[in-house]
Amino acid sequence: MAVACGGRAATSSGERAAPSPRVIPLARAIVLETSGSPPSDTSVTFTAGEPRTIILRHGPPDNVVFAELIFPPNAFADSGRAVRVDVRPRPGVYGVDLGTTLSLRSGATIVFKYARYFSAPARARAVYGSDVAFERALAVGEVLPAGTLNLLPSTRPAADNLSANIRTPGRYLVAAPE
Repeated sequence: MAVACGGRAATSSGERAAPSPRVIPLARAIVLETSGSPPSDTSVTFTAGEPRTIILRHGPPDNVVFAELIFPPNAFADSGRAVRVDVRPRPGVYGVDLGTTLSLRSGATIVFKYARYFSAPARARAVYGSDVAFERALAVGEVLPAGTLNLLPSTRPAADNLSANIRTPGRYLVAAPE
């Protein structure tokens, strides 16, 4: 299965590296599509300073993991206060809109998991020649103002997983440059 989804060489830390970060026009990004039952919107309230993992799952009948948001104890600036995290998956693609009631400081991570519902758009096949080559080019991107996408430094902690550190609320997409 890893070969079919574009297995790649591991970095010295054992994680699999994705392309270098860069900012591209959003119109020039090819976003990874998904099928199956979409994940539901979710809101979670917890105390900042305590570790928390939020797991989003595709709907029934499969209930497979779509994404994980990992907030270590230092993720928010105001430790000890209640923080609400709102997550809205983007329809038809591997992406989320993330909102928080407290400012993010550092260390928060998003991991998209696409083993079951990976769907390369036709445009990706035309540009990259195969699903494997497209998968190798993927990175987590943060949508910026003025219609741009910042492809973040992303790692592959496991086959069909793509992870990046996030520093701000906003929209995050799994994409590759055109």
